[in-house]
Amino acid sequence: MNERLVFLILLCLIGGLLHVIGYWRRKAGEAAFAAARMADKDEERDHYCRLAVMGGHRDACRMFCFSRPDLFEDHPPLKPFKSRGIRMAFYGYYYPSRYNALLGEEQRAFCRSLYQFKEGEVHGIEFFKACMTALQADGKPYHIMFMPCSDEFKYARRFKRLDWYIGKHRPELTSGLYDVDVFEPRESLHEAKGGKNRILERNYRIVRKIKGKEIIIIDDVMTTGQSVADYKEEIERCGGKVVAAIFYGKTVTVPPLFLIKAAVWGKYITDRIEGH
Repeated sequence: MNERLVFLILLCLIGGLLHVIGYWRRKAGEAAFAAARMADKDEERDHYCRLAVMGGHRDACRMFCFSRPDLFEDHPPLKPFKSRGIRMAFYGYYYPSRYNALLGEEQRAFCRSLYQFKEGEVHGIEFFKACMTALQADGKPYHIMFMPCSDEFKYARRFKRLDWYIGKHRPELTSGLYDVDVFEPRESLHEAKGGKNRILERNYRIVRKIKGKEIIIIDDVMTTGQSVADYKEEIERCGGKVVAAIFYGKTVTVPPLFLIKAAVWGKYITDRIEGH
């Protein structure tokens, strides 16, 4: 038989075999992903999610990233860090609503509480107290200023209860809720298109004297940190000194999927070598 023909036959057989292997690998990944979504216990969810990642399932990669943010995030909740020249702390990880089906119940509950805070339905006192303690800011005479929202109504509704708490229960602090006049509506920064290129439109002005005050900024969600950096610039132009910023949530960043797969496969290979 012609050697070239033999080579072509072998090549077709190998190609067919790889196609069959790929097909059943995808099917195994889909089955493992379905099992992960139905799992009641975190251990089972993690186990099946890892199998699905090894099967190449893209949504399983995102699910694994969300369930193990400690592997991919630079900063954990309630551990202060510095970004854009500002000392920051946040209460928990925030996951955009489009990923809701990939989250565990505890994660969904946190995101619901954040949405309720944004809508003024919960006061946020626990988040405020926890972040202030994390920053070691308790008992110090800071001035609290709030990140301007997309309109005046949302700004007042979101922060009025924290303003009340500071006034009634934190005598060492002063509230700057009325330092800012939100004079016209703008597009919500978190809903605007353009990702990292989004720019915070200045729809506010600082109308009260803040010169010489040491200020902590409060905001709902940190994504890139650009909006709080812009606000810091405006505050300091008016003579205030921003010492820190605190956030209810920090948006989890999804790394390239190949990095997630590498983390899962690396753990699997290490366990096999160690005999686990």
